[in-house]
Amino acid sequence: MSIEIKKVDIIQHGLKVLQSVGSHHICEVCIKSGNSCCKGCEFLKDGIGCQNRNTSCTAWLCGLQKFFLNEIGLLDEWENLWEQVPGQCFRKDNTPKTIKIKSLLSLEDLDNKVGKLIAEKLELFVKEGGSIDQLKLSLDLLLSLKTTPKAYNYYKHTIDPIAHIVDIAKDVK
Repeated sequence: MSIEIKKVDIIQHGLKVLQSVGSHHICEVCIKSGNSCCKGCEFLKDGIGCQNRNTSCTAWLCGLQKFFLNEIGLLDEWENLWEQVPGQCFRKDNTPKTIKIKSLLSLEDLDNKVGKLIAEKLELFVKEGGSIDQLKLSLDLLLSLKTTPKAYNYYKHTIDPIAHIVDIAKDVK
C-alpha cells in the first residue's frame, strides 16, 4: 500500500518530525553562532534561517542532526522516508508536486526535551569557544563508524548521547 502525498506536505511532515524531537533547538544554536550548514544558500537569511525549504534541504542532516537522530533511534526511519522521495538534488528540488511513498514517520512518542538539552550544551560549548563546524565533522566521522559494526556498536552502547556530545565537544576545543 502506498500513500499519495503532495511535495509541500512531505516537507511539512519532515519539519514537524524535526520540531517534535527538538532538532530546531540545535539548528538555532548553529544559526545564531554563524555556523549554519546552509552558508551560501540564496534562501538563507542570517540569524533567521531558511526562507524556501525544499525536499532535499529538509531531508539532508548535518553531522549534529544525524548524530542526534541516530542516538534517539530515528535516523534509519528518517533516511528510509527520504529515500522514497524522488528529485532531490543539492540545494535544488525536482520532486514532482505529488509523489507516492510507503509510509510517513509516526509523530507519536516524539519528545523535544533531549533536543533542547543538547542545544543548551551546544550553546555553552560555543560560549566557551568551541567550534560547531569541527564538532559536526567529528560527529560525521563517528557516524561513519556505522559501516564498521563492531566499532559502532561499542560507541553506541557504551556512551550516553548527551555526555558523548559534551565529551566530543571538549575534545574538539
